[in-house]
Amino acid sequence: MPRREDQPAASIAPLAESELTQAIEVLARAFRDNALNRAVIRSDDSNDRLRSNRHGMRALLPVARRHGDALVATLDGVVAGGLVAPPVGRLPLPPPSLVTRLRCLVGQGWQVARRWSQVYEALEALHPKEPHRYLGTLGVDPPLQRRGVGGALLSKWLAVVDREGAPAYLETDSERSVSFYERAGFAREGEAAILGVRVWRLRRAPRGSSAQ
Repeated sequence: MPRREDQPAASIAPLAESELTQAIEVLARAFRDNALNRAVIRSDDSNDRLRSNRHGMRALLPVARRHGDALVATLDGVVAGGLVAPPVGRLPLPPPSLVTRLRCLVGQGWQVARRWSQVYEALEALHPKEPHRYLGTLGVDPPLQRRGVGGALLSKWLAVVDREGAPAYLETDSERSVSFYERAGFAREGEAAILGVRVWRLRRAPRGSSAQ
């Protein structure tokens, strides 16, 4: 649903260090109830899934700030959503420090960490062979969804992708999100089942003056 005229537009900017704590919390909530998240964490307690997601985001976001595109959307100065995407040829992103990885492993638990590793390996095997821009994470705080935040984040990132003339690629475990990405020019590449969860693969052809 598009943003209403009486709602303020989201402001999009690179993730600042001062926003890390907010962004971690927002993205942990954004993916708490997703099908793949449930399949990995295997807890019916939403607080368990939220705690596990926080550990994952604490490991991901500082690395993404240094080595990739890490954007946040703010509404009235409050972080409402975030996006993480590595540059072309830089997937996966460099690992976090050993201390951070150990904290994440202890916080999530060995079995959860092992299943996430299985997910990442399965997804990586599905990636296009051509150089491409990969949208790894795009999430909006649930209370602030359907206010144009996700669309603003995606548009900001795609503007960069189009200047580079690169194709864009992503996966989603949300059927509702498929139509959201299709409106931005993505087309379905196929589907896969990962840990029993249906995952859609989408690709957007190169655009812009640099596209070959």
